Amino acid sequence: MNTMAIIIFGFFAFVLQYILTFLQMNKFTKHYREFRREGRVAIGRYSGVVRAGVIVLFLIDGKGVIKKGKYVQGVTVFAGYKDINKSFTGKYVGGLTQEDCKAAHYSKSLTQAVMDARNNYNIITSGGTLPERKSPFGRLLDMFKFRSVKKDN
Repeated sequence: MNTMAIIIFGFFAFVLQYILTFLQMNKFTKHYREFRREGRVAIGRYSGVVRAGVIVLFLIDGKGVIKKGKYVQGVTVFAGYKDINKSFTGKYVGGLTQEDCKAAHYSKSLTQAVMDARNNYNIITSGGTLPERKSPFGRLLDMFKFRSVKKDN
């Protein structure tokens, strides 16, 4: 009987995760579409392992100047989108610096997401393609490969 209870619990946990992920993606899509209707969008993200993850959306004009921005920061799918400080409005997204984020008193993870948006914008406008990021499982495997190679030497 315990095995059946574990299987049922696992099934409901999977369904709950699917529903919550679906809701989170709908929130992102809503805000992305809102920005896309008004112009181009620069997106940056920071995947936190210990810290909360962050996604940044900048609405930019044809010259790369920020009109407005939003970000979501949190550990759970219940985190809500917030407007970015007006200090970025009117700045060139490709020229943002960490000092700009420090002046706005942003956290390290939010600063990393803003820098990622800047880097993504610069790569795309120069005609490049964004490198594909490894999944958390892929990064974990790389850590073990590096440690095993290090021990062999």
